[in-house]
Amino acid sequence: MSEERLHYSDLSAPAQEHALKSFINYYVKQYRQGSLEILGAKVSNGVMGTINEMLNLNKFMGHSELVAESYRLSKSAYVEIMKQLTNVLYQQDGEPVVDWDVAWENQEEQLPSED
Repeated sequence: MSEERLHYSDLSAPAQEHALKSFINYYVKQYRQGSLEILGAKVSNGVMGTINEMLNLNKFMGHSELVAESYRLSKSAYVEIMKQLTNVLYQQDGEPVVDWDVAWENQEEQLPSED
């Protein structure tokens, strides 16, 4: 079976929802690790600032609770980010072709190192 390679906007509504929830989970994890530099270089910092402000105000929450609250309060901002990430491709069900962790790890390896 061949692997689909679709952009976020080409996914069905249920697949977009799946992709979005997967990304929000990953984003919150990266936010908590202070590791959003790569994403910040690819998308609007204003949109990220809106999301990060909400995450900061609710940082006392556990991961799952914060993901749910972030989805509820910042869904449109996340959708905007997903649309800006044109180099991310998805399978038909909304799963990224390359797992978020693997994709960002590969991006980090390409960053210039400081001496």
